[in-house]
Amino acid sequence: MGMADALVLDDVPEGVWRAFQEDDLRRHTAAWAHDAHLARWRRSRALGASSDGAPVDDALVRGEDLKLRAEHVEMLDVLGASALARATAQVSAHDFVLLLADADGVVVRSAGGGDFRTEAERVRLIEGASWGEPVRGTNAIGTAASEGRPTIVLGRAHYGRSYHRLACYAAPVLDPSGRVAAVLDATSTIEHATPQVGDAVFAAAGALTELLRLEAYASAGGAMLRVLSRALDRSDAPAMLVEPPGRITRMNASARTLLSGAPAGGQARALIGLDWATLEAEAFAPTAGGRPVGPDLRAHVEPLVGASGAPLALIVHLEPRSRSTPRPAPPRPPQRRASVPFAEIVCEDPTLTDAIEWARLVAASELPVMLLAETGAGKELFAKAIHAASPRAAGPFVAVNCGAIAPSLLESELFGYAPGAFTGADKRGRPGLFHAASGGTLFLDEVAEMPLAMQAALLRVLESGRYQRVGDTRPEESDVRVVCATCRDLEGAIEAGTFRRDLYYRLKGAALRIPALRDREDVIPLARALLAQRAARLGLPAPTLSIDAERAIAAHDWPGNVRELISTLDVALVAARGAPELDASHLPIDPPERPEPPRGGLLRAEAEALRAALAKYRGNVSAAARELGIARSTLYRLARRAGVSIR
Repeated sequence: MGMADALVLDDVPEGVWRAFQEDDLRRHTAAWAHDAHLARWRRSRALGASSDGAPVDDALVRGEDLKLRAEHVEMLDVLGASALARATAQVSAHDFVLLLADADGVVVRSAGGGDFRTEAERVRLIEGASWGEPVRGTNAIGTAASEGRPTIVLGRAHYGRSYHRLACYAAPVLDPSGRVAAVLDATSTIEHATPQVGDAVFAAAGALTELLRLEAYASAGGAMLRVLSRALDRSDAPAMLVEPPGRITRMNASARTLLSGAPAGGQARALIGLDWATLEAEAFAPTAGGRPVGPDLRAHVEPLVGASGAPLALIVHLEPRSRSTPRPAPPRPPQRRASVPFAEIVCEDPTLTDAIEWARLVAASELPVMLLAETGAGKELFAKAIHAASPRAAGPFVAVNCGAIAPSLLESELFGYAPGAFTGADKRGRPGLFHAASGGTLFLDEVAEMPLAMQAALLRVLESGRYQRVGDTRPEESDVRVVCATCRDLEGAIEAGTFRRDLYYRLKGAALRIPALRDREDVIPLARALLAQRAARLGLPAPTLSIDAERAIAAHDWPGNVRELISTLDVALVAARGAPELDASHLPIDPPERPEPPRGGLLRAEAEALRAALAKYRGNVSAAARELGIARSTLYRLARRAGVSIR
């Protein structure tokens, strides 16, 4: 969503506007050169808008109606707090007020404005004011809401005379179905008009649209994401994912071959001749034999429906139209992992699989990412995979542990310093990690350990896109995507006053939780894979794990998570002295505590429940644990206590 897609209604001579209002276009022949303006003005007239502009106190929504309208866009306030804050700062620097309106054009949020703020209130660019076309005629908010596209309206392009001094830049925020959910607008006087304001508004609206899309996918659940990935990557036939309003966002190898290597991002209408409306109709009311695509292909369409019941996307499978004269099938792509950037993450656990699919979806955007996990759970591995799957993959990946740098040095490490900035500084100065990560990803690990003063400096960089080296007055441009991580409870830190709330919301563009190892169902497959990797590094043949070793690994709580498991396997390899099998005795794991077992009925009840669950799933410990609502390690402990054998 950018300037190239925008409807631009430039300022026009007073005579053109007057000739239209007086129904005397023939007298002013130049009016016909402004056909785009005339079409919108005619619509405004048909809707009943006043050519003078709405009276000052008219068209104001108050009370419960305004509260209800604000609630409809509340998610944008929550999810898009950082995008809105940045846009506010950018447009306020040019004396523009930033407005968020609902789909009807009623303003529900107002911020910034600079020197224009007082004038904005006078012309009712305030919360509760209705700027829909039926009330105000042609204007950026109302016209963007009506046409669902970015809109620029300058000066006398406005239908109402009262607004002829205004310059307005607006863009719709689209919901996952492609409908207008809200409108973001920046308005000031025409003397302040500048394309930079339009760029800021259009970028922010695009970010808010992306946030709504990602939130819808997240709400739909990880199961949908797994189905989506498998449906595309495992299909022999050409298959693609189409999202509203008809953009192809993903294709498998067969589809790329069929479409002569066309990249994702194009419109379905242009590439396969079917628009969104046609594909959506096919998904819910299939045509016998599939929808024709050209002379020899047909499309079968499956909807991916979100929590609201509306389709988030459509999976389109292309097959030969006639079985008697089949089209040669594209070469089958080699079998491999679903996504190379995430291939290093060994995963047979559904919770972790959901996290990977969410990370893969978020990676393609420019959103900041917050990784929440216990220490040793693999936060940096996820951060590297997100970078590798992002548009910035060709750029650098720079990791910094905020807790490992002295607070007094952290600012100079991140931002660099000017020549002679402080005693002992390099006389030539030094660039910082933001500079080193330019064009790529900066990974801030243990971000909760950052001191408050540094948090404020980081917030300024994230919102303005600029920073200054220590001891320097010249601003530097920041071009990094920030991925941060912590094992701390940030909400608790906010309440304790050790972490800034505004920085939390700025960094929490897309939060991703990585499960602790004790909560995963694939501890044994992970241990086997890691054992093979560690043995290979030592030039040893990979030993197997004995049954007792696997039981010990499954029963351990792993407070140090994957990092502790790797260390344990390294020690076991040394202790085994090249033996073909690792036994429990080789593992440096303390035996679990054996509390006094319960007596009587409770112990029998536990034993019966365990036996029933294990019998139901034929000894599958993971499935039995899910049935009982407990972790695998807990099931092993209960089994030992109750004397239940696990084979």
